[in-house]
Amino acid sequence: TGSPPWPGVILLHMLNSDRSHWGSFPLQLVDNGYGVLSIDLRCHGETGGTVDWDLAANDLQQIWDYLSSRPEIDQDRTAVVGASIGADLALVGGANEESIKTVVLLSPGLNYADVETEPALSSFGDRPVLIVASQEDTYAADSSIILDEAAIGESRLILYEGAGHGTNMFEAAPDLSGQIIDWLNFYLE
Repeated sequence: TGSPPWPGVILLHMLNSDRSHWGSFPLQLVDNGYGVLSIDLRCHGETGGTVDWDLAANDLQQIWDYLSSRPEIDQDRTAVVGASIGADLALVGGANEESIKTVVLLSPGLNYADVETEPALSSFGDRPVLIVASQEDTYAADSSIILDEAAIGESRLILYEGAGHGTNMFEAAPDLSGQIIDWLNFYLE
């Protein structure tokens, strides 16, 4: 909806999955006026290569550079939404790129595969963070509570019950898409 330039959203999937695991969420974002780039992380889906999470964090900078250079994207209104290790990478990428206005973290961990979120959250500064987890997913839920309490800027924590992990929460929690879109609408206005 609307004409470009659109706010841009990068989607980062979970470990051992690929961009298709976002289901209909990318299309819902497009229907709400967002330019979306959903990628396969290094060594996942069609990307190939070897697992190297240090390089994956650098990949995100290149992905943001690409998305923000597109004429149909408003580089001053960008966000990253990640699930599981993609959430951790979203926060690290947001900390490294000050133009990213907000991040949405689905089932983040304090440390997945040595991708640490607490230092990244500190570097992310006072920018807004939406954090979502499910209570029975105890590591992600406990990590989410710690991150929410440590956030410097505006932070919102949503804890579901019985919703699963990462992108699996979309099926178990039908309101999740709307919650994320409302957050993006507010902070990428």
